[in-house]
Amino acid sequence: MKNVPWEFHPDLTQERLIQIAEFIVDGRRAAVELHNELEGDDGWTLGCRAFQFVRFRVLRAVDDGQYDWLKAIDRTMHLVFQIGQVPVRIYRGEPDEPTERTLNQTNDELNQLSLVFPDHDDARDLAYRFAIDTDVDGSALAIYFVGLRGKNAMLNWQVPIEIGGVISGGLGRPATESIELEAPEVKVRRDDSSEKKRDEN
Repeated sequence: MKNVPWEFHPDLTQERLIQIAEFIVDGRRAAVELHNELEGDDGWTLGCRAFQFVRFRVLRAVDDGQYDWLKAIDRTMHLVFQIGQVPVRIYRGEPDEPTERTLNQTNDELNQLSLVFPDHDDARDLAYRFAIDTDVDGSALAIYFVGLRGKNAMLNWQVPIEIGGVISGGLGRPATESIELEAPEVKVRRDDSSEKKRDEN
């Protein structure tokens, strides 16, 4: 069973996905810093600005030829770009709860998928997306790379990236992999102040 993006396609390397995730985190951080409710900003303006800031960073990297593996398919507000040969889009939301809008695939995206994957490959009919989990202020909490078939995430991998000084995600393993923890020690809390008063009397 495939668990990590590069098992679906070798172009989807960890290094490349981290780079795009850094554009996303940086763009959203810049949008949050400019957000000013006293001047009339609201959730809509924050969302528009955050998406545009991320879009700008991706397209600037394409235009500058910063990465030979990064190309733009659709430069409009749909923003479809390629990581190697694989077409990808971005959305804000839970990785396993995509909206109908998220699942929509452009003709260019579908054409590219048909060129990249052989007919019999089950990875061919997935919609590849970066899902952004956000905090209440709109900043990124975690970035996931997902492969969606309908509303089912056949691939759900948390990108290991530093967000707010903390590394989020797991290196080289699916982020959804569980970790066994020992049961916590539970005991009755002692009130030291009342015990001290008893000793004084």
